[in-house]
Amino acid sequence: MEKTTTAAVAAQDINNTLAPQKSRGAFFGIALASLASVFWGGMGVSVQYLFENSSIQPLELVGLRLLTAGFLLVAINFAVARKVLMAPFSSRAALFGIALSGLEILGGHLTFFLAIYYSNAGTGAIFLALVPLAAGFYLVLRGKKSFTRKELFCCTLAFFGVLLLVSKGNFLSFDLNWQAVFWGLVCVGLSTVYSIQPKALIDKWGVIPVVSWGLLFGGIVGFSITMPWDVLFTFNLAGLAAFLFIVVFGTVAAFWLYLESLKYLSPVIVGLVVCLEPLSAFIFGVAFMGLKLGLAECLGIAMVLANVVILSMGTGPKKLGKRKAAQKDG
Repeated sequence: MEKTTTAAVAAQDINNTLAPQKSRGAFFGIALASLASVFWGGMGVSVQYLFENSSIQPLELVGLRLLTAGFLLVAINFAVARKVLMAPFSSRAALFGIALSGLEILGGHLTFFLAIYYSNAGTGAIFLALVPLAAGFYLVLRGKKSFTRKELFCCTLAFFGVLLLVSKGNFLSFDLNWQAVFWGLVCVGLSTVYSIQPKALIDKWGVIPVVSWGLLFGGIVGFSITMPWDVLFTFNLAGLAAFLFIVVFGTVAAFWLYLESLKYLSPVIVGLVVCLEPLSAFIFGVAFMGLKLGLAECLGIAMVLANVVILSMGTGPKKLGKRKAAQKDG
């Protein structure tokens, strides 16, 4: 009986030690996903600038963006982390999985741009806000998780926060023609798959090869369809700066941060945090494109930020306190 009690106390001590570490890890994952959202939000403003001030088309921009970012990442990592970068070449299954993730990136971004092309940026943002809900339902159907009440509440809060933010309180502003709905739903599907499929690859091989080779492969496929190099010569100085921001921050840094966050958080939680993207895009728009901030937008911002704050409220320390109290009572 005494041995059993001693073992239970030892196990409890281990849990007490690990709980704060897990809480810190979750907070770090939220920070990574939040920073990725900021970069993607800035990328959205840069993309809008290029569409309005150059002749570049969605598929041309996606292919050129992924190819340039992929080459940049492969070159950097070949110099500083060659062994890690080349490790997946020992496994055909790993190479197939990374190539598949590259096609998911290409398809997800192309269909997102097409949804915007047939409607507007606000409608496209609404489809992205559906991704964490879709990821959660997929994992529930596969029996890999169950929705917690906090996750369901945050999904609802984030969705309606994004809805208010991008519609400015006028829900009739969404252009839901059948082309926009079709490409938007395809975007949701591909983005959901990409939030789940690479996780096993990252756990085994690390973020560096998955992001580097995935972006490069997706870029090669997209670029081979359009061959858009001549478009670069049509950019003015501001356009070139926008394109470089898209490549360096909106692609290389953002995807690395996003996939790294999946090491600490579930795809559902990461998807909810990434709902900050429309918020950051709006803030960039206010700063650089003269957008106005109204009551509906303020309420939407508050709801999206509340979603992230709720997710950041780790249960580790609270549970730890409850365990200690229970031990004293016992």
